[in-house]
Amino acid sequence: MHIVIQGAGRGIGLALAQHARNNGATNLYLTARNPGDSEGYKLLPPSQTTRWFNLDFINPEMIEKVGAEIVKCSPKLDRVITCAGLLHTKTIYPEKRVLALDPAAMMELFQINAMGPTLFFKALWPHLKLNKSLIAASISARVGSISDNHLGGWYSYRASKAALNQYIRTMSIELSRYNPKASMVVIHPGTVNTSLSEPFQRNVCPDQIFSKEKAAKQIWSLLNELEPTDNGGFFAYDGAKITY
Repeated sequence: MHIVIQGAGRGIGLALAQHARNNGATNLYLTARNPGDSEGYKLLPPSQTTRWFNLDFINPEMIEKVGAEIVKCSPKLDRVITCAGLLHTKTIYPEKRVLALDPAAMMELFQINAMGPTLFFKALWPHLKLNKSLIAASISARVGSISDNHLGGWYSYRASKAALNQYIRTMSIELSRYNPKASMVVIHPGTVNTSLSEPFQRNVCPDQIFSKEKAAKQIWSLLNELEPTDNGGFFAYDGAKITY
């Protein structure tokens, strides 16, 4: 199996890359913002079957270039998974009130959470639209569901993930016209013990906080079960459907 995993330098992406390697992946195409400095690069070093690419979702030209390189060096793609997710930085924090909205922060979250994955799939489009079995997935979040929003807050994260969901849903419809064997979906991984969720775990039951390894196993099992009839779906880690 030829597998592309964006964001494999750490977190869920790295756990997915390791899980893929242990479960039938013959060729891995992995990305990170600075591969050589990443944990993933050390654990899955470059080889004839593992290639690393420097990719930052803030840079559209880099996205296009890396996508073209992957298309050129891979004979086919069986699975493509994007794991990008930005919730907070040292200067960005989830907004609890509308007065906290900041245009620069809003744009950065939109670029990484919504535009980046979409443009990456666009760059890989020559392989995605081949008439062959394919699973393409983006890690989203339940809080990106508009109909499931009952608490408010987290304006930009919610909106960027909702935008990702709409981009992928729309792209899945177009993809089905070229490749009826494909399934393109968005996935809510649950609360995973990563730097993204760490500041917000105190309000989550401990048994609902997954290790990166468990999250990867659950996501991989879900991908194994997907059929072309699931194309365009929004799924939780356990296979339950989430309304958009």
